[in-house]
Amino acid sequence: MKKIFMILSAILLIVVVISSCQDIPTMSGSVLSDPKGVVEPTSWGDEVDMSISIDKAVSSIIPIAIPDTIKIKLTFLGYDASNVTNDNFMVFEDSKAQGFSLYRVSETVKSVDIMIIMDVTGSMGNEIEGLKKSLNNFIDYLDKSGFDVRVGLVPFGDYAPASKTTTDQISFKPPWLDLTNLASANEYVKKLTTGYGGDTPENSFGAIMYAWNNASWRSGAQRILILLTDAPSHYKGDGSYTDFEPQYTKDEVLKALEGYATLYMVASTGDYYSEGETDFSAKDDPREIADKTGGFVIYQSGYEEVDLTKIGIAESIKSTFIIEFQSDSPEKEHRISVYYEGPDGEQGHAEITAEY
Repeated sequence: MKKIFMILSAILLIVVVISSCQDIPTMSGSVLSDPKGVVEPTSWGDEVDMSISIDKAVSSIIPIAIPDTIKIKLTFLGYDASNVTNDNFMVFEDSKAQGFSLYRVSETVKSVDIMIIMDVTGSMGNEIEGLKKSLNNFIDYLDKSGFDVRVGLVPFGDYAPASKTTTDQISFKPPWLDLTNLASANEYVKKLTTGYGGDTPENSFGAIMYAWNNASWRSGAQRILILLTDAPSHYKGDGSYTDFEPQYTKDEVLKALEGYATLYMVASTGDYYSEGETDFSAKDDPREIADKTGGFVIYQSGYEEVDLTKIGIAESIKSTFIIEFQSDSPEKEHRISVYYEGPDGEQGHAEITAEY
């Protein structure tokens, strides 16, 4: 009797918590039973570009964990996902087909918090001018799409936020902008200029973590970081200036963000970044963070002015889904594969390895 009472109490507490948290998305249907006789494909098309990552942001605010419930965040890149349904997908955990539920994040989560991480060293002049010109239209587009948008900004060089030191020689007042309304963001962006950045690497990892640790993120909001840079990142132990010691490795940044926020990166091509590269594993390469958090990398020439309205971030926010399934694999590390086939036979595939 005592055991039954404890179980009923736990169920009641979960119901109370869920009903009291208005910003928790509601599933479009219960998780389906695992399909029988479905085998993972050995070949699949790649016409549809999409990324997946483990989603922890929703389940992490429920105090009692529901065992073995896995949430996958899936984002289509440059693809019209307006008519996507469960029937378009197959989901596999460790090669076993999974029954799942699917819902579109934008139908249940209308708040979007965006922190822009802006390299303000000398070579980034065109990117800064483009940001000034396109920020208003970018946020206006999201507003008209029904989102409640706040935006902030962290300018950086070797220091994050940028500081007037022997290396950076640039600073702003205030040194960074917390999440705020469009008018305040536009006023702050107008102040941005470039300054001396010292050596080639800049402190992307430190700037990302500064934004992550200090911004006033809203509970339940989609959390977006946009990194703009043309340089590799300093990292802890890289032997930098004696008066500058990087605080973070890439693995530490990934551990903090993965499952909770999405990083998009605008990489200006030149000495370090070039389109067509697929190996992002170097210790100083922030592209891997975008790849593993469900975002993507946009390449552009350093001679161009960045236009946030044309690089697909707004569309990807509207094309993000949560896939939920019940794990039944005894393994510690899991390979999750998602296969998509659209109405005209176009296909896409994304895969991650995760521990849970």
